[in-house]
Amino acid sequence: MKDQVRVTGIILSVFPIGENDRRLTILTKERGKIQVFARGCRKPNHALFGVTQPLIFCEFMITEGRNAYYLNSAEGRDYFPAVKSDLAMICHGSYFAEMAEYYTVEGMDERNILNLLFVTFKAMEKKKVPLPLIRRIYEYRILRYYGTGLEVFRCLSCGKEEQFTGLSIEKGGVFCKSCLDGMKDRHFSETKLTPAVLYALRFVSSAPLNKLYSFCLAEDTFAEFSWIVKHFLRIHANHHFKSAEMLEMF
Repeated sequence: MKDQVRVTGIILSVFPIGENDRRLTILTKERGKIQVFARGCRKPNHALFGVTQPLIFCEFMITEGRNAYYLNSAEGRDYFPAVKSDLAMICHGSYFAEMAEYYTVEGMDERNILNLLFVTFKAMEKKKVPLPLIRRIYEYRILRYYGTGLEVFRCLSCGKEEQFTGLSIEKGGVFCKSCLDGMKDRHFSETKLTPAVLYALRFVSSAPLNKLYSFCLAEDTFAEFSWIVKHFLRIHANHHFKSAEMLEMF
């Protein structure tokens, strides 16, 4: 019999198997994203019924089989009850988990995204930052981890680190005034960039996770920031997230 392995992580999604089993997709600290089968746990009186639900941070004891992992026991460390307190929170939490599942690879070190998801759920529970802003911060930061973030520190053309006046979502970054003025045949659209939004993009790009959700934006600044992140995600994500459809209600 193979030895048990202890892992900690967040359950991203749950899929029913047969009459009583579940397949869990778990983002773990130790083994990245893994698929774990939990036998019999859909029975209401089963010991694992309550800890094999989505959006729970647990410590798991698993056994590695030939093609999958099997769950032996689990102990909930954080159930994020506030994230499940109303429909808006549930929809946002599900969306964040779906993004994490899409942008992670099985067996790879994905601690950055695991930690991002954890602090995002904690920010949702504190309710100090509006959900729409949490969404855009999360989207932008996870794209950075995935390697497709905007270049907001240097001009894409000359490398200058100052006097940015425009941003190209298609090109993926900022341009300084002199470079934009010198482009006669420009084959991309330009988005005007205010200093406040540039600062927000830079902060979200590089801030430590424990400071990531430590600010709010004025209404006009948020509208500009949100528009940039939304359209950058639309162009560069190349994926339709099903749970995002529910967010249109809020």
